[in-house]
Amino acid sequence: MGTTGVGTNALVYLGLANGEASPVDETFNATVSVTTDTAEDTAHGDFWRTFIPTLSNWEATVEKHTDFGMGGGQIQQWAITRAVLKYYIYPDRDHMTVYWYGTARLGGGGQTMGLEDVVNESYTLIPVSQPSYNHP
Repeated sequence: MGTTGVGTNALVYLGLANGEASPVDETFNATVSVTTDTAEDTAHGDFWRTFIPTLSNWEATVEKHTDFGMGGGQIQQWAITRAVLKYYIYPDRDHMTVYWYGTARLGGGGQTMGLEDVVNESYTLIPVSQPSYNHP
């Protein structure tokens, strides 16, 4: 029987590529997606359209509650300066041998300040290098 995890145990680490990565406080959503473009290679005599893979893309989005305390604005600074970051995204902190990792820049981000909500931030990681997925 397989082992499953719960989203409440996700854990995200970020840090400068040449430094240490630290846990990101107050995260409440993390999404990872992998897509691959295709080119059609259907030929005469085929009965079904066929495709070959071309370029792949990886993207991650991290949402968190804004931390107004000391050091709480570090992620915004990384986005503004286009810093190259190392990341580790653990779907479940109870299974620390399963995670995404690599280097990325913050390709976008910002804050939402809803009238009846806490101030939140959302950031998109875009890869600088091919991402890796560790699973024993």
